Amino acid sequence: MTPLYLLRHGPTAASQAGAPLGRLDLPVTEEAERRWPLVKAHIQALGIQRVLCSHLRRSRAHAEDLGLPLLVLEGLAEQSFGAWEGVPWQEIKGAESFFANPVIGCPPGGESFARCASRAVQTLQGALSGEEPILVLAHGGSLRAILAHFMGLSLERALDLAWQPFGLSKLEIHGPNKAVLRFHNQGL
Repeated sequence: MTPLYLLRHGPTAASQAGAPLGRLDLPVTEEAERRWPLVKAHIQALGIQRVLCSHLRRSRAHAEDLGLPLLVLEGLAEQSFGAWEGVPWQEIKGAESFFANPVIGCPPGGESFARCASRAVQTLQGALSGEEPILVLAHGGSLRAILAHFMGLSLERALDLAWQPFGLSKLEIHGPNKAVLRFHNQGL
């Protein structure tokens, strides 16, 4: 059994403004930086042995600060929203057709959630080994995809999962597609 903790990065100014971030490499807010020491203390108390994170600084900076063995993986990055990145949803022309089927809908120059999910799950599976507690510090889209995969949920259901900034979930992995969810979206 492998304890797998999933932590979403802290909030960014663009996400608070209602804009998809995708691959924009933005830092977290000053408020998130003030909250980080408490989040860090909670994470350190979990006995985590290894950290996996996205290459984007909103997850990477805090992952590096934990001082644990770290593997930075581009495959854990957020879904690419292409031309829509950083633009508030209400200003995006054509977003209605994307939301009609957000699993396979693809923003201009971006990727579908299905593609993001495949990439994130494949990346994580390639990095899992042993039974030591692992933390994945990444993004809402990639974390939803990972949780859905191990819980046997459809990607449509994955998109319905709430996941707040600094929200923590815990899975116990018992096999390639078998897991127990211990808690989800616990606010830190």
